Amino acid sequence: MGLEMVAARVLAPYLGNSIYVWGAVISVVMVALSLGYALGGQIADRLGAARALPLVIAAAGLATVAAPLVAEAVLPSTAALGPRLGSLAAATAIYFVPAILLAMVSPMGVKLAARADLTHLGRSAGNLYAVSTAGSIVGTVATSFWLIPLLSIEPLVVWTGFVLLAMSLVALRLAPDQLPAQATHRSALATFARVAVPGTLALAVAAVGVGGWVLWKIAPAPATNELGETVLFRADTQYHRVTVTEDEEVRHLRFDRSHQSAIALDDPYESRIRYPDYMHLALALKPDPERVLVLGLGGGAITKRFWRDYPGVRVDSVEIDPVVIDVARRYFWLPEDERMRVFNEDARRYVQRTGETYDIIVVDAYTSDSLPFHLTTAEFFAELEAIMSPGGVVAYNVISAAEGDRSELFRSMYRTAETVFDDVWVFPIGLAGDDSPARVRNIAVIATDTRLPESELRARIGDRVGNTVTIPGFDSMADDLYTAPVPVADVPLLTDAHAPVDSLIKVQ
Repeated sequence: MGLEMVAARVLAPYLGNSIYVWGAVISVVMVALSLGYALGGQIADRLGAARALPLVIAAAGLATVAAPLVAEAVLPSTAALGPRLGSLAAATAIYFVPAILLAMVSPMGVKLAARADLTHLGRSAGNLYAVSTAGSIVGTVATSFWLIPLLSIEPLVVWTGFVLLAMSLVALRLAPDQLPAQATHRSALATFARVAVPGTLALAVAAVGVGGWVLWKIAPAPATNELGETVLFRADTQYHRVTVTEDEEVRHLRFDRSHQSAIALDDPYESRIRYPDYMHLALALKPDPERVLVLGLGGGAITKRFWRDYPGVRVDSVEIDPVVIDVARRYFWLPEDERMRVFNEDARRYVQRTGETYDIIVVDAYTSDSLPFHLTTAEFFAELEAIMSPGGVVAYNVISAAEGDRSELFRSMYRTAETVFDDVWVFPIGLAGDDSPARVRNIAVIATDTRLPESELRARIGDRVGNTVTIPGFDSMADDLYTAPVPVADVPLLTDAHAPVDSLIKVQ
């Protein structure tokens, strides 16, 4: 189970962290378990459990320590297959062999228990599975709560393999001197029995060599990434692989494969990703905000720009990952000030428990390949409305097409927002430049209960809300305003009971 928890995180930098990734990992492991149980039982009966057990565990250890090498080889190509087929292909290539070998251990353990005390076979088997399940619980909790942030992904996989190797050496003590009865009159089986012990030792030595090489290879943080950017920071947290890089002009923040922030080195308040600037369109509908809430911090591009540009505004931000908060302060110049508070909490939980009221709420928790479904539903939008001041505004960014086959995510979220708010304004970023609403892009959505004529909205944007907004190009953002009807009859209304956001994501 520890290996299964790690598996999805290995796939995430290339395939995202969607339900398809988890479904692929679980499905591949379950298939491997089914085959491994059957194969392990046959080997235990034909070749002898005591002789085969250490060899199988050692082979599992070797397959496990080699998994990072397999992942490095197959993930770039499988990512091109998309989140569904790519996840299945990658999980199979990386984890099928270790999982099937580990599954073979249980029937061999039952066989050994039967040899020791056939009269209490049921109790022995029950105790064996109880211990196995308890180990799975410990592996799941320890891996997800502590080991991933402590060791990072690749070292954790390798050390898991080393633990299996140690167990295989312990299991050698179970191997009897005599051959299995079936093997004494079959030369092939006899040969297997004779090589089980030296084979186990050979596999252990090979695995130590492979694992040691993997640890040596990954020990120094990579100096550059595949884009030629200098790597300043990389860590695996409970939520993402967080990476900070920079080139000659820009510092970047990525979660797995998602590009979160890009800040100009000569002006840390300038975002080189365009959508944070569009969140300031909320001021065209609420020109005099006093309190702003930003759900999702990232590199702090939205938070610190609201804080700096509007001196009378207090800005609260909510970020679930404490490492991201630290990274924003260390690498992205997020100030600490009494007008700027940062809360380490799940965004929806904060919304539910806060007693504060906000004029503008920015939801910046959606990525191109994964959306927290509980932050997309009608119930969530209603909870936002409940903590908004009269005339308050919600702004969010979604990556989708505005029209066509790849527009389902945008249209579903639009339908959901419309059930809560009276007015929903849509700005596909860059639409005016290419006139292609069917292209996947960042789409800024502004929702409010305040009715405002389109002409007035355009006028406010055009004069920069009375010259309040200093964002470059703000006065031309109205050119991206999408005024065509948004068909929603064929897309789901997102609710807490039904929010299939992963199946609506179509960015490729």
